[in-house]
Amino acid sequence: MKLLRGLIVLLACGVLGAQGSLLEFRKMIKKLTGKSAFPHYTMYGCYCGLGGHGQPRDATDSCCFAHDCCYEKLRKCRTKTDRYRFSITDGVVTCGGGTWCEQQICACDKAAAACLRGSLSSYNAKYRFYSDKLCAEPSRKC
Repeated sequence: MKLLRGLIVLLACGVLGAQGSLLEFRKMIKKLTGKSAFPHYTMYGCYCGLGGHGQPRDATDSCCFAHDCCYEKLRKCRTKTDRYRFSITDGVVTCGGGTWCEQQICACDKAAAACLRGSLSSYNAKYRFYSDKLCAEPSRKC
């Protein structure tokens, strides 16, 4: 199932050159961490990628859990498709104007990308392409 989600993300973010906040988020991750969203974060741990359940496996996975929770608060927004503007100067992300939803989505992505940058030292390749079957314990609440 997680492989299918990963392929969907791949299609949405890379192969098809999709529009929307997934594309901006991918760019933000690359600029702040130096790592491409795929393959480094698309299916990492229990929460990086679409959906998630169980317990985060490490600091990187916890960043993705927090990002999911942030998006959860924006249910009336189109978190995966609304485009927003941002800039990065000296490693600091600044979200541009736009609608309330665009600003909030950018803020969620900004926090997650900064968190991923902060957890680079604990990034563990063994959690890349991690099977969702290993995330069977009860999920944390946001």
